[in-house]
Amino acid sequence: MITLFENLKIHPPFTILNKKECDRIESDAQIAYYPKGAVLLRKDKIPQNLFVVIKGMVEVVDENEEHIDMYHTNDMFGGIEIIEDQPSEYHYKVTEELICFEIPKASFLKLCESNKAFKHYFFSSIAERIELLKEKKEYASISDLMIARLDESILHKGCVIAPNVPIVEALKRMDEEGASCLLVQNDEGYGIVTDADFRYYILQKEEKSLENISQIQSYPAISIKNGELLFNILLLMTEHSIKHLPVLDEENHVLGILELVDLLSYFSNQSHLITVQMERAQKLENVVAAAKRLDVMIGALHAKGVKSRYIAKLVSEINRKMYIKLFEMIIPHAWHDRCTLVLLGSEGRGSQMLRTDQDNALVFEKGFMPEDVPSVTQRFIEVLDEIGFPRCEGEIMMINPKWCKPIESYKEDIYRWIEEPNYENFMDMAIFFDSTPVAGKLSLHTALIDYLFSKVEQTPSILMHFARAIETFESPLGLFSQFVHDKEHKNEIDIKKGALFALIHGVRSLALEHKIRATNTTVRIKELNNSGFLSKEDASDLMEALEVFNTLRLHSQLEQLAKGKKIDNYISVVNMGKLERDLFKEALKTVNKFKKIVSYHFHLSIVG
Repeated sequence: MITLFENLKIHPPFTILNKKECDRIESDAQIAYYPKGAVLLRKDKIPQNLFVVIKGMVEVVDENEEHIDMYHTNDMFGGIEIIEDQPSEYHYKVTEELICFEIPKASFLKLCESNKAFKHYFFSSIAERIELLKEKKEYASISDLMIARLDESILHKGCVIAPNVPIVEALKRMDEEGASCLLVQNDEGYGIVTDADFRYYILQKEEKSLENISQIQSYPAISIKNGELLFNILLLMTEHSIKHLPVLDEENHVLGILELVDLLSYFSNQSHLITVQMERAQKLENVVAAAKRLDVMIGALHAKGVKSRYIAKLVSEINRKMYIKLFEMIIPHAWHDRCTLVLLGSEGRGSQMLRTDQDNALVFEKGFMPEDVPSVTQRFIEVLDEIGFPRCEGEIMMINPKWCKPIESYKEDIYRWIEEPNYENFMDMAIFFDSTPVAGKLSLHTALIDYLFSKVEQTPSILMHFARAIETFESPLGLFSQFVHDKEHKNEIDIKKGALFALIHGVRSLALEHKIRATNTTVRIKELNNSGFLSKEDASDLMEALEVFNTLRLHSQLEQLAKGKKIDNYISVVNMGKLERDLFKEALKTVNKFKKIVSYHFHLSIVG
């Protein structure tokens, strides 16, 4: 019993209790067994125990035997009825052999009286329970690093010098002080000199007659303020591939230097190491090897309770560097200034974590279309396939001529999407609007987005037809907040079709109307809030719903990956805890509300 009870104490709301209160439960609670088919609690009866499921399953049904809810391991029921002294509205039936704790009514009420927070839990809102869920996931882990901030204790002394100091003298001073870099104090900010800059001086000294330290500095130096979130710093250093970061106070005085090695010691993931391995790769197999390590990093971050949007942001940055490297290695150098590599789909939105499929395109400048395009693009796709990106079933890849052509052909597509409104054209338009350029001549992509905005502005009525796609898939939340399951997938829900699509496409439609260039859904929501279209509350609810969906999907996909199964978008409702199911339902309600907002805004009820 001790082992079982120790497990119980790490789950909300028992984490709220002090030792004395825990001892009281341990002494009063009983472990009970019920066979399949047993009725634990009947409608119109007041529970005499708080039930906490250890193992098994309990189904909640109404008087017509209609399914209402399901309880699994660590779920509890009967608490609200006991507190309010009200009979149950439903029957509670055992559907799988049940082992549970039974905490007597009298003991439970004493706990509620002595611990108001414990009592409040049973009446708390979904938002309040989210915090308790985070606590559960982060228990005894180092995931609190997500909220950890930088302080001066880990900084190295900053060696600051004037810009007119001779290079050799500056090098001597750096050596004397044991510094790993130098900060150059210019009139309008700081520059930085590292070992790489000194190597440049040695190589270019005769040719360029370099004398002063200001001539070899990197200016302006990327810097941060003290107190910044550690995770944001990791993203910044990963994005810019830097190992030294000046830390400034509010008056822009140097507090010290943060070195990458010290930052990495705080984290168990290997994001920067993966990035370095990619950037230093001389062969394609080295890039492939580095990219394949991402899944392990993603699993580790998820296990520590790191929010899915942070994981996606980090993965997106690492993937961007991977695509840049592949572009450099596979795409002929003669093309580099005459085309751009574009990412589409979830990769374009910066939301892809585990590799579900590849969505990419090439845009060539006007009149330029090399003969060897088929062989080059085929090689590019093959390498992505080897890394673990499955080929897109819809062929949204550069090996498809539809997604590999000159800019004028893409403009013809945009014109057709507007002039010939139909579902297929709108899906292509949605795919392209979510696209992000990563390598090559980026201005080609910018020109196409400008053209798309101008065509939509000329034909504003197209927006209501475009937005109507949010009605394509029904919500999996049916009557009486019951889940509606796919007939071919019992107790499973396609979270992409049933939840994510409507949210993403609704936000996408509004972003197109407001000419928002950001492709990430969370950023688009923030921009819509900044523009005044979405209230702060609605924006926050949408971002939280998106987080719930992506977290549930990632958890399911990681389980599929561990079992060697093909990754898909189905999540099991049966395997969810009660709190997760409540969060899922609340998130679906948020999306349904948002669909009504979008429908009203674009007058979808009158679209033929």
